Amino acid sequence: MFGNVLNLALKTCIVINRFFKLIVISALVFSCNDAPDKSSGIDEDKKKTEHANSAGNLIYLDTARDMYSILSQGWVMADDEESLEGMTEDSKFEIPYRSFYFSNNGSFVKDPRNAMDYGSWSFDESAKTISINTTLEKERNVYKIARLTTDEMILVNTGIGSATNLKFVSQGLRFKNPADDPFYIENNRWRIKPKAKETDSAIHGRLKEHLYFFILFYKSVLAKNDKYVSFWGLPSCYKWYGGGIFLKKENALKENWITCFYNKEQ
Repeated sequence: MFGNVLNLALKTCIVINRFFKLIVISALVFSCNDAPDKSSGIDEDKKKTEHANSAGNLIYLDTARDMYSILSQGWVMADDEESLEGMTEDSKFEIPYRSFYFSNNGSFVKDPRNAMDYGSWSFDESAKTISINTTLEKERNVYKIARLTTDEMILVNTGIGSATNLKFVSQGLRFKNPADDPFYIENNRWRIKPKAKETDSAIHGRLKEHLYFFILFYKSVLAKNDKYVSFWGLPSCYKWYGGGIFLKKENALKENWITCFYNKEQ
């Protein structure tokens, strides 16, 4: 079976390499040359407005009229936000990258660069609390919102009796269509370990969904004007370069890729 998947992966490399070459080069050049220049003196609101005109599939939340709309975006723990800079997929260090990606349809993905979990979330406006139900860990946590702005959120996990302030930051924007977000749950089901062995066809489908995730990932990097591109923590059987993509050797596959499947043989 591995041979079948290997053949498909190799054929896929040939078919999409030219397509990815354009996307990868654009993303990498963009991340190196077009990072925000803090010394330019350009008003940040003006920059946002200009960028909004060229990224019509994004919603900037500085005009949001309710807390649920502001909450419905990607949030990263402030202490972890800069930790990806300089981290590559070959980095040996294990770092926490605590994050929530809340969709405005009530679904969410948690920590997709670590041990990913997912589930449902809800917001109680009167109590100013977020209730989170995870699927894999089967946990329910209730967070009290101590502070919320377009790009900053402070939570207190009252569900476990904690009094610690947890500060999260965001870009203050989201995709109009949740399906365009690479960290939307429907774009990450290929990462969920199956409960039984799969057919060759199902494994091929899982590989295709994995490739589609990275197409969305690159599009998101460009649309959101991300400061840098990092593949750290994202499972893959491919090596990503500015000039194309290459299939990793079997002995170079990381554990987080293998655990996307029923077992190592599959």
